[in-house]
Amino acid sequence: QKLRKVGGGGLACARDDPDFGISFGPDGLVVPMQKGRGRLATSKLGTYFERGPEEASSLFGGAGTMELRDLKVLVGVYGPEEEIPYAGGVLDMTSG
Repeated sequence: QKLRKVGGGGLACARDDPDFGISFGPDGLVVPMQKGRGRLATSKLGTYFERGPEEASSLFGGAGTMELRDLKVLVGVYGPEEEIPYAGGVLDMTSG
């Protein structure tokens, strides 16, 4: 499900910092990747991203924290003049 940005000006932007990790907004989805931090991801909805039709407080259901079993990173390599394809924001995460 795609969740809309609801507040916070530019703070709902994605961040990919090699010294910190990955985040969507300051609390929407945070995946710290520092050594020794374990594999915990956190999520809080409502501040910067909507809660959706079920009024969920987190992307992880009732829990605000989830231990990651796997992390898939999807990347593309494009030339400076090459158009980056957009597939409607839907990814198939079911295949290996």
